[in-house]
Amino acid sequence: MKIVHIVESFAGGVFEFLLELTNGVTEYEHVIVHGRRENTPLDFSSQFRQGIQFIPWKVGREIHFKNDIIAFHDLCRILRLLEHYDIVHLHSSKAGFLGRMANALLCNNKRVIYTSHGASFLRKDVSAIKRKFFIVLEQIAHCAGGKVIACSASEAKEFCRYYINAGYVSNGIDLEPYIYPKQVVDNSAKIVVGTVGRITSAKNPDLFNDIAKCFCPNQLVQFRWVGDGDLRSKLSASNISITGWKQKYEVVDELSKMDIYLSTSLWEGLPLAVIQAMASGLPLVLSRCAGNIDTIHINKNGYIYDSLDEVKEYLVKLIANPVLRMQMGIESRNLAEKLFCLSAMVDGYKQQYMLLNR
Repeated sequence: MKIVHIVESFAGGVFEFLLELTNGVTEYEHVIVHGRRENTPLDFSSQFRQGIQFIPWKVGREIHFKNDIIAFHDLCRILRLLEHYDIVHLHSSKAGFLGRMANALLCNNKRVIYTSHGASFLRKDVSAIKRKFFIVLEQIAHCAGGKVIACSASEAKEFCRYYINAGYVSNGIDLEPYIYPKQVVDNSAKIVVGTVGRITSAKNPDLFNDIAKCFCPNQLVQFRWVGDGDLRSKLSASNISITGWKQKYEVVDELSKMDIYLSTSLWEGLPLAVIQAMASGLPLVLSRCAGNIDTIHINKNGYIYDSLDEVKEYLVKLIANPVLRMQMGIESRNLAEKLFCLSAMVDGYKQQYMLLNR
């Protein structure tokens, strides 16, 4: 079977997802049609297994009528040149819209899967009017054909709210590289509260900074952001360190040095960084949004919060109680093994591919 993956946001979590999926589904042929972003790894092809074909796609991130028409024609050209393929798997909202329209034009809309990895209409950094516009675009594209497969149950539920039928296959990762169990550390040592990701409005660095400021008087509590991005300047609190971009093996090491994983995200699909934290045996303190809520068993492996006061309360509780951190970390790892392992995700998508290819 030949799978054509089409992706605009070939970086960050979507990049990691494609890396895990294509390296996991080894019996199929994969072609990745991709855009580029500023944080797309320069040596990205070397991170994938041999035999995967990469085709560059001229596409931009933001909506721009003229540029998107050019991207649409370029995508149609690429699909025509590929000729024979069995399934088209679209990743992210821009690729999801242009890809479904292109496949409808080419009369191939019955073998299309779309995974948004955080639907655009969930964004909270845009106006209500723009969110409604995104909903309309999703509804139009859905009418063009294809099957919506969200990456979490909560994201699928959000699609269904707008009369877009959606199933889901939960994201999963290879748990093997992550350092677990965590080494026992001196209780008098510094407590590291960390997060992993691109510093963008979606990750809400303003709130991360406000939370860190609340703990500035406590010299034993440090905050760490693993990643980089345009909003780096928002992280100005004196107790925050920013690592810049890291290779995957370096992220694994950074997670092993954390004591608590904190997410301030405004919206998600199902964040791989949170699953990585679970694989590393970390207790979670996560903002309430789609995706995040799928990873938490409240009071078992962490907490969901709705306000600054609430997140402060949960962090104080975990900082003061190393036994609780350890217990929640064990539960995080157990849940990752049960719900978010790579084999479960691979089996889920293989089933979807076979259903469409019958």
